[in-house]
Amino acid sequence: MEDREKLIKEKLKEEEFIDMMQLRGINQTIWEMLIKEKGFNPEEIEINPEFRLQLSDCEANVSVDFIINISSVSFMVIRSVSTAIESWERYIIAFARAVKDYQIPYAVVTDGENFKIYDVLSGSLLSESLQGLFNRQEALNLIKDFQQIPCPANRQEKEKRIVYAFEGIKCPTNKE
Repeated sequence: MEDREKLIKEKLKEEEFIDMMQLRGINQTIWEMLIKEKGFNPEEIEINPEFRLQLSDCEANVSVDFIINISSVSFMVIRSVSTAIESWERYIIAFARAVKDYQIPYAVVTDGENFKIYDVLSGSLLSESLQGLFNRQEALNLIKDFQQIPCPANRQEKEKRIVYAFEGIKCPTNKE
């Protein structure tokens, strides 16, 4: 029984390592695309920013892969995943609604090939392709009229709890 348990732990560790390497590759691809194809300046892109999420009964540190900041405003959050981007759609919308004192207007989840781009305020899907991802000039135009709208008080705790639950999923399954 101990041998089987050891094999399972080793297999889980190997799968986590492969996932981590895939995510690094995806993040590198996204970074290059944001700079080279979409025209964002490197200083406009925060990598792995952390936020303190205050819930009614606990606190948590949460993070996302990228935040694009334009004109001192967080414009777009991006979450890279190695599989099943559909399972992270709700997370990225909740994250954009919950981590600041205003809702970050756009949210993206991607596996590096497939993209889901959302309007956070309405929750609607804007695009399912890289072509639908805003370039810097489009972002500048959109941010001109942007008003910092907080998440409605009656939804804020729910959005924070969704983010909190997903953060637990991101944790490694074994600790040594």
